[in-house]
Amino acid sequence: MSRVLVFISSHFITLIKGVLVGIANIIPGVSGGTFALILGIYERLLGSIGSYGFDTVRVFFAWLAHPGSRERREGLYKEFRRTDSAWLLVLLAGTGCAILASSHLIVFLLDEHLAPTLAFFIGLIIPSILVPYGLLGRKSIREAVSCLIAAAALIGLTLLFDTSGGSSGGLVFLFVSGVVAISAMILPGVSGSFILMVLGEYRSVLDAINNMDWLRLAVFAAGCILGILAFVRLLNYLLKRYHDVTMAFLIGLILGSLWVLWPFKEVLPGAKIVTGTNILPVSLDAGVLWSAGTFAFGLLCSAGLYRLGKTEETAVSTGGRGS
Repeated sequence: MSRVLVFISSHFITLIKGVLVGIANIIPGVSGGTFALILGIYERLLGSIGSYGFDTVRVFFAWLAHPGSRERREGLYKEFRRTDSAWLLVLLAGTGCAILASSHLIVFLLDEHLAPTLAFFIGLIIPSILVPYGLLGRKSIREAVSCLIAAAALIGLTLLFDTSGGSSGGLVFLFVSGVVAISAMILPGVSGSFILMVLGEYRSVLDAINNMDWLRLAVFAAGCILGILAFVRLLNYLLKRYHDVTMAFLIGLILGSLWVLWPFKEVLPGAKIVTGTNILPVSLDAGVLWSAGTFAFGLLCSAGLYRLGKTEETAVSTGGRGS
């Protein structure tokens, strides 16, 4: 019992961070990768996921074939520690719980209180740009160009595609959507939920979550697993070989996401969630003031997220792997 309590207490902050990443992932226009950067867990997350491979599968099935073997148990435990799986599983547990708990609420807020909700998320994201910026070792023209290209590409994506939500395709398309969306979710500034809207599967996935449609959820999850295992390896490679250019590109994606999140939109009748054309407010009405208030609240929350990120950095720098 004492070991369980120690495990829970040492991973509590990780669980909270997983909840925050999960909430971000379910919101169109908000990136779970951005929140992972804010919270100081982005590179650890990539490292943990990227460490899984055929050796992990081999060790697991070797143990499964002979679960009573001490040697196989020790091999599995060693692989478990090598892949930082305890930390990753706690993070994913928080993410999954947040998605299940907030799916109804997020749809309500974005449908009924669009501008204040988006203003809150802008308040969260703007200060977060300082986090990846601080990770840049070099700040040259090359990094600036990489940043501008990323921002322009993301804004162009939002202008080219209709994000009205669409209708669901078949199971094969749902699987492909999972592969593409999870690859986007791991990128700071790119919203996986937004990609699902572009593909016309956002409402389908939310309905599957809210109605517990296990078949559709399993197909989508399988696509997500394949996508993240393949894409994280590429991203890890880019961060190792071209760290500053890649990080600058990620900063550009975060900047571009502010266009997607602009709270004042001309929403078409019958449109769903983050749709419509960005406009400027014509008067200082209650809606604008309400949005300004939620924006300020987002800034305050961002300061709290930054403190959580510093907690993670401190734990890693002192050799701890608990949070």
